Amino acid sequence: MTKTILFSLENCVKCTQTKELLTGRGDVEIKTFPHDIGKWTNDDLEYAKLHDVFEELKQTAPILWVDGKKSVGYLRIRKWLQDSKL
Repeated sequence: MTKTILFSLENCVKCTQTKELLTGRGDVEIKTFPHDIGKWTNDDLEYAKLHDVFEELKQTAPILWVDGKKSVGYLRIRKWLQDSKL
């Protein structure tokens, strides 16, 4: 089974827009982190590093992680959603 996670940041306009695109999709887990990395918990850090998105999240968000493959940014995620429709 494919595991899909949206990594987003609080108070991020593009993240909010991306979450709206994913409304009603039960197959996508949404993980939202504080915008300030200094406020992340150890669990947040470990989770981001486990999925190899920590470095990208320091620079930009959102990131869609699909079984290890990453799509970074609203436009790429929207394209993935359009391409993955059944």
